[in-house]
Amino acid sequence: MTFTRLKTLSLLVCALLALSFPGYVSGAGNSKKGSQPVAPPEPEAVIEEVNAKQLEKLLADKDYVAVFWYARSCVTCDKVLAELEKIDDDTDSFGVDFVKINDKRLAKQYGIKNFPALTYFREKEPIIYDGDLMDEEGVLDFLTSLEAMDLPDRIEEVNAKILQKIIEDTDFVAVLFCPDHETCPPRVMDKQQCRKCAKALQELENIDDEADQLGIGFVKIHDEALADEYNLGNLPALVYYRHQTPIIYEGELQREEDVLEWLVQNKSTGDEDDVIEDVTSKTLSTLISNIDNLVVLFYDHGNDDSMTVLEELEQIDDDCDKHGIQFVKIDDTKAAADYGIDSIPAIVYFEKEIPNVYDGDLMDEEQILKWLLGQLERDEIEDVTDEMLDTMIKEGRVIAVLFYDNNDKKSQKVLEELENIDDECDALGITFVKIDNPEEAVEYGINKVPKLIYFEKGIPTIYEGNLEDEEKLLKWLTDQTSSDQIEDITDEMLDLIIEKMPHVAVLFYDKDQKKSQKILAELENIDDECDQNDIAFVKIDDDKEAKEWGIDEIPSIVLFERGIPHIYEGDLMKEDELLGWLVHQKRYSEIPEVTDEMKDKLVENTEHLAVIFYDKDDKQDMRILNELENIDDELEKEGIVIVRIDNAAEAKEYGLDHLPALIYFENKIPALYEGDLMNEDEVLEWLLVQKKTATIEEVTDEILVNLINEHEYVVVFFTGPCEPGETCEHTLNALESIDDELDEAGIIFVTTEDTGIAKKYNVKTYPRLVFFRNRDPLHFTGDLDDEDEVLAWITDDETLEIPGKIEEVNVKMLDKILAENDHVVVFFYAEGDKKAQKILNELENIDDECEEKDIDFVKTSDDDIDKEYDLPGLPALAFYRHKFRTIYTGDLMKEEEILEWVIDLHESTADVIESVDRKTLQVLINDVEHLAVFFYDDECESCSDILEELENIDDDTDKHGIQFVKSNDVKLAHEIGIFAFPALVYYETGVPIMYDGNIASNQDVFNWILEQKADQSIQLINRDQLFEYIGTKDFLAVVFYKEDDPDSPRVLRHIELIDDEAAEYGIYIVKMHDKLMAKKYGFRNPPGLTYFRKGKYINYDGDIDDEEEVLDWLTSPANMEMTDHIEQVNRKMFEKIRKNSDYVAVIFYSDECKQCPRVLAEVEHIDDEADKAGIDFVKIDDKQMAKEYGVFALPAIVFFKPTSKEPVIYAGDLYEEEQILTWLITQKDPSGDVIEDLEGERLVHLIEESGSIAVYFWNKTKCDICNSKAARKARLKKERDQHQQEGGAASAAAAFGSEADPSEAAAGGAEDAPAAGSEGDSPPASAAAPPDTSTGKLEDDADGCEQCTKVLEELENIDDDCDKHGITFVKTRDFSVADGYGVHEYPALVYFEGGIPNVFEGELSEEEEVLQWLITQKTEDRIELITRQMLETMVEETQYLAVYFYKINCNICDQILEGLELIDDECDVFGIHMVKIQDPQLAKRYSIKTFPALVYFRNGNPLLFEGDLQNEQSVLEWLIDDDNRELADEIEEVNERMLDRLMAESTLLVVFFYDDDCAECEEILEELEEIDGEADMFGIDFVKIASIQAAKKYEIVNIPSLVYFRKQVPVLYDGDLHQHDKVITWLTSQDVFEIKNEIEEVNRKMLDKLLEENEFLAVFFYEHNQPDSTAALEKLENIDSETDNLDITFVKMADSRYAKKWGVTKLPAMVYFRRRFPSIYRGDLLSEDEVLEWLRKNRFRQPELNIFMYALIALAVAFVVYTAFLLQCFKPAPPPPVQHPKQS
Repeated sequence: MTFTRLKTLSLLVCALLALSFPGYVSGAGNSKKGSQPVAPPEPEAVIEEVNAKQLEKLLADKDYVAVFWYARSCVTCDKVLAELEKIDDDTDSFGVDFVKINDKRLAKQYGIKNFPALTYFREKEPIIYDGDLMDEEGVLDFLTSLEAMDLPDRIEEVNAKILQKIIEDTDFVAVLFCPDHETCPPRVMDKQQCRKCAKALQELENIDDEADQLGIGFVKIHDEALADEYNLGNLPALVYYRHQTPIIYEGELQREEDVLEWLVQNKSTGDEDDVIEDVTSKTLSTLISNIDNLVVLFYDHGNDDSMTVLEELEQIDDDCDKHGIQFVKIDDTKAAADYGIDSIPAIVYFEKEIPNVYDGDLMDEEQILKWLLGQLERDEIEDVTDEMLDTMIKEGRVIAVLFYDNNDKKSQKVLEELENIDDECDALGITFVKIDNPEEAVEYGINKVPKLIYFEKGIPTIYEGNLEDEEKLLKWLTDQTSSDQIEDITDEMLDLIIEKMPHVAVLFYDKDQKKSQKILAELENIDDECDQNDIAFVKIDDDKEAKEWGIDEIPSIVLFERGIPHIYEGDLMKEDELLGWLVHQKRYSEIPEVTDEMKDKLVENTEHLAVIFYDKDDKQDMRILNELENIDDELEKEGIVIVRIDNAAEAKEYGLDHLPALIYFENKIPALYEGDLMNEDEVLEWLLVQKKTATIEEVTDEILVNLINEHEYVVVFFTGPCEPGETCEHTLNALESIDDELDEAGIIFVTTEDTGIAKKYNVKTYPRLVFFRNRDPLHFTGDLDDEDEVLAWITDDETLEIPGKIEEVNVKMLDKILAENDHVVVFFYAEGDKKAQKILNELENIDDECEEKDIDFVKTSDDDIDKEYDLPGLPALAFYRHKFRTIYTGDLMKEEEILEWVIDLHESTADVIESVDRKTLQVLINDVEHLAVFFYDDECESCSDILEELENIDDDTDKHGIQFVKSNDVKLAHEIGIFAFPALVYYETGVPIMYDGNIASNQDVFNWILEQKADQSIQLINRDQLFEYIGTKDFLAVVFYKEDDPDSPRVLRHIELIDDEAAEYGIYIVKMHDKLMAKKYGFRNPPGLTYFRKGKYINYDGDIDDEEEVLDWLTSPANMEMTDHIEQVNRKMFEKIRKNSDYVAVIFYSDECKQCPRVLAEVEHIDDEADKAGIDFVKIDDKQMAKEYGVFALPAIVFFKPTSKEPVIYAGDLYEEEQILTWLITQKDPSGDVIEDLEGERLVHLIEESGSIAVYFWNKTKCDICNSKAARKARLKKERDQHQQEGGAASAAAAFGSEADPSEAAAGGAEDAPAAGSEGDSPPASAAAPPDTSTGKLEDDADGCEQCTKVLEELENIDDDCDKHGITFVKTRDFSVADGYGVHEYPALVYFEGGIPNVFEGELSEEEEVLQWLITQKTEDRIELITRQMLETMVEETQYLAVYFYKINCNICDQILEGLELIDDECDVFGIHMVKIQDPQLAKRYSIKTFPALVYFRNGNPLLFEGDLQNEQSVLEWLIDDDNRELADEIEEVNERMLDRLMAESTLLVVFFYDDDCAECEEILEELEEIDGEADMFGIDFVKIASIQAAKKYEIVNIPSLVYFRKQVPVLYDGDLHQHDKVITWLTSQDVFEIKNEIEEVNRKMLDKLLEENEFLAVFFYEHNQPDSTAALEKLENIDSETDNLDITFVKMADSRYAKKWGVTKLPAMVYFRRRFPSIYRGDLLSEDEVLEWLRKNRFRQPELNIFMYALIALAVAFVVYTAFLLQCFKPAPPPPVQHPKQS
């Protein structure tokens, strides 16, 4: 009762109070107008808009950022954004920052081409979301899923909220709990638990990917409170969540293998259901690699037998677990095939990755369990499939393979014996397996089993002994593992090895031949060296295989380099020479010699092949071959294989009567080169043209016959004997223009001068064109000079048609046919498909009927044709009408039904909107000028009704030349940014515009389409108008285009889309097709865009087809800025500037304002200073806009900053520009710090110029505490509460009748402002709106980062001490400078000495420790610690940089570091800067797997040190070694010490002495850089030095100077240093090069030059460190002067390979060149007198006279013989003897 009374009394009191004080009542909307307004409503979740600069900041600071990309022209973007706004708060709670951005140029950099799009950045690594953006829940799941957060080789960090979701969503998650970041700050390892956590994390990173593949998520969390909830004890700790049930790991976290095994074991242990785990192919591979005992069931879920077996096996799953056997299943036929499983279901047991297939009853689970336990307990040779065996061989394992037959008694007996040595093989590291597969055995050349093959590094060796004697076999296997014998292989093995290995040396031999045995014994000595050089060395005793490769002489060596054979022609008994040849062939490219059989194989298997036919006995041929060697490397880079063949018979098969000759084969089609083979540049150019462009190939009759027989369509231009300049050549050149079109249609076009085939096909007059279709010739009778007529005839359907057959076409030909013919039937099939061939036989019967109806019937079987044309499967039949496709769904074997279907479709009239597939739609978009596409979804309920409505306007759009189609390809719609259905897109010349009106109203749609078609908004101007507009328009954009360019309408259409929006910025766009004007403004080949700003123009260099990118460029503040004055902008331009700039100052003014001009003049004085301070200054003449920002009196200055939406109005004296500038800078950075605050260029300049400077990097926008959305929202809430309190207080005061004057509140902010008059003559002060009293508090909150400010307070204490020690101390919040030096975690301290950074790793709050560290850095020379970004900057800017990579908690790293500190000063002397870095991820980039490591960067090129890092002297010698220091294409900078060293070591040294202040030196250096590489080729070292002292030391008076030191003897160059060609001529001239009384050393390049310049040259070829060479050289030095007197240049050369070019096979040797013709000295080189005499005789010998005398003698002898012959022949017959009278 008492309670009731009290309650009633309370209610009465509350009611009275409510009546007395209405301001306190919630819902104050009923209050009077004069009352304080209510607090604003709770703001809706809005995704924050950012610009490119802000996004860069965000990505640099935040680990997880979701970026929504949108575009102005995107209609669905707003709908998608509205959906995504719903999950903004949710992403916040998960620690994911969600922002949106409209920047197409930046989007392209991240691979975004279609809008809208979503990119998720995880620690700066982007991943593009490819799901449905309208499904906000799906997007949220993606952003918070473990898969999206996953980064390669990195364990992701999560917060408690994300962890909870991951545990709920993921079956298996491993979580590493670590101490809080406050306890263990990054890079601070002063606590044991911090070091332990870092070490554990480093090790566990190694198994992150394996865990992912096993379906186990791996994350880390720094949350001690959460760890306490789980009572985890000491951290770090690992917890495994298995179906949300936690299991704590009790082992050692630093043993990652044990952790992974534990995770796998616990993945299936303890399941309530006995279910065998299902795995993927990738997971299975990981399990096999990591699980010692694994059973895999390969099954098919749709197969009854598989499911029955699975049910049986589920019963033994737990038994397998008890015995440590992991049981999994996989439903993947491809994976089964990879392991050789042909029939499913099947069981395979893997023991230490060795597979064994179960061949028993799969329905008897007890028998299976018994077999598995038997496998576990006993050692048995595992059975493998052929795929398993191939995998093991490919991995390079050491394997012994027994090929056997399970039904063969001998095999069984052998198997029993060999089981006894299985363990011994394991001990030897040999995996022993068996295989029962006769086909696989045959592949390795095994025809009879059992047989054993031993594989090592993929090379097989057959065991020829008795397999039943296991002891001998074991001994043989032991010998194989340790022996260096060359493996013997079969022909099948050889084919496999050549296919799989890049470099294989093959010895073809006869084991019964003594010569072969002798050579084999020698070659065994180099087997190991070949292995070390990654060259597989094998031998084969097979005459038949040798003949297949064209090997006639046994023994022979052939090196196969990526399948290309090189025949060795040297002495096989000299193994060292052979080894040198093998290594040389591997390292350097030379044209290989091949046989005709090799050539045939290469033609068959090589896409681009050039074959040189030559005669090795012909000197001219050899000379040509030497020239062509120069282009071998270029051809290899272009993917063209070049070989040579010395076989006249083979050449004749190609119709080659004259050698040498070059034939180029492309896809087996040959082309004959008819140019000059001596001109290698011309040959190279011809080959590249053949490869890259379609040309008419020159062929012979023999080649032509093959082409006609092998290809369906061949066009032959018979020229007959054709001389340059004749009609045939002009006609051929004209026909070249149609070769590309014929290639696209799949027609081969060749030409020939041979007449044999021409006569066969009745060609009597030349030139003549004949078209062969399936070997059937058709003669062209038109005008050959009219290439268009020729092309039209060849591609005409009647010409192409082969009577009585359905034509086979390729994709190119099919596209052409579909584009040109209204009705086409296409049969798609796979080549070799027997069913398809039967269908084709039936379809041939209706081909003629289709032709009668003017329907083309073709077939195609190109690869991936089903994917190309989006077909459901093959074979398939489709009917195309005006490019629109209908697929036949009936029986393809019933040709009559097909014919009826085709005719019905042909005769029917389409009265509906045509449905198109993806391929057809893409063709229509490219080909149709006006196209409307209706996109719909099969699940869309309203789409069918809307489609019916739109059918009514289909005919109307046709009348206006607009094609209307529909598509339900959702994936294609998503690609172009359509996520909401239905949608309508209008394409004009391929440019899309999306309809955003009422799609259900067909009339609205029709009107909109017509408007788009009629829209021609850009004005066409002439030259006079252009000059007028340039003078009168502030902003003018001119589009230059060609009238006759088919792409011009598309380009103009893109620009028309932004014309209206550009006008809002005051930009006038026009178009012009004046070629001269386009050329004048820099566009020789329009289209192009020129932008005039007050007459000054710039040209657009972006994508002119991207209209939004063009608009962004036009409206960019940087491009719109015209003068150095304060820019005048309009509202639209200001919005753009506000979006792109952090700090903007605006002066609002009016032309009517009298004070405005004077104030503007004052403010102009501080524009540049404001700009330097990072403040953009603009002026706006817009009274309404000024009022919107609270400005009611003009002029006024308003300051905008990113931390506040409301601007700050200046209330001071507008005539004091210095005061205004100070106010602006204070508004930008209100903090008053003792340590100087610097930003931007000023800070960078100070770092570069100052000797010693410490920079404290801190940034509230980069601090997680300050910058979280939760903190921002908390501040906003606080601000709203404050508003409510103030509002309530004001209302209460009014109710109680406060004596305060209410007007005081209104005037509160204007006390300091000058009195305001009328707007027209107001004084120069701002009558501002009442200031927001909460702003200051909000700023305080924003700046109130405890960590940053606390450290700053501590560091203030040592600022003066730093000054005393000469260390400048500054602070900065400039994130861009911080990023440049790799600072991402704040706060941070970096010390710079001479611009070189060093990061402080200790505790920043301990100021004494910081001070001591800074003093140490200043006084001692230490190796600096740097970050990744610092390294990237230094690599780019530092010429010589040595980087020491090390890890934390690494004792050996610290020891080596101490040693390297000892040589740091020495390195500085040699200009080498040494730094250190802790970054394991970066180390991987440079192939660093173990730590520590040293990488040497020379002008950015890295070189890894592979020596002993503990020997610092060897490190120093390696760093300063010339070979390691040399830089390509740049003259090396040296100091005095380095120069002295080079003087002592280099015989030929050129030094450029210059001065840094020298004006012309830079130009001279650019000239000299041109010849640096050429000087290197001549063996001349080229360096530069900027040291006056060094110049004086060498008596150099004038700077710059070029001095040539030959063995320390200087020669000064007195020519023009600006002409580099004259400098190189001087350096390589004989006068400068020659040193008296000494034989000069030359290289190849120098020798070639001497041969060109000297008629008489003697070359001494020798070898270094060879006694004979040294002795001979000493003797020959004595005659150097005498050779000079004989006018013979005498040089020496240590190049044995080059010597061989001139026929020198043994060194030392002397070769005398007379006009480049060599003569080899055969006498004693130790007798210098004999050598001199020989040289003298050769010098004065007249070989031309000798030849002339020999010719006269030969003629005289021939004349005598001929006369004798004539006398003998015409001698009169003797008279007959006189008859005796008795005889008569």
